[in-house]
Amino acid sequence: MGELYDDRRQEPRYATSGIYYVESVGRGMPGRILDLSVNGAMLEQVEGQPVTEGTRVNIVLSFTGQPEFVADSLIQHIVNGRIGIEFYDMSPEHFTTLATLIDQHQRSR
Repeated sequence: MGELYDDRRQEPRYATSGIYYVESVGRGMPGRILDLSVNGAMLEQVEGQPVTEGTRVNIVLSFTGQPEFVADSLIQHIVNGRIGIEFYDMSPEHFTTLATLIDQHQRSR
């Protein structure tokens, strides 16, 4: 099943380390960000998170040395303890933070 999602990717993903939260009533339990692209991310699933495939949620992403940013995200799939999300919408300011992170990963290759 993972191959299907790999084939649909239009932008490269970069292994990364950061923390995310699902915004609901306040912040939920933190989880690890496993990889990141300009279009989405792979997240570690945390028990008790209010996420379901096909739904949209706000995800707060946090990386050391960068401001936190929020992405309105579509939950594409949940498989083997991993959540694949597609960024649906974010403010221009938050997109700039994401673009800076992607640029840093591209330069470090």
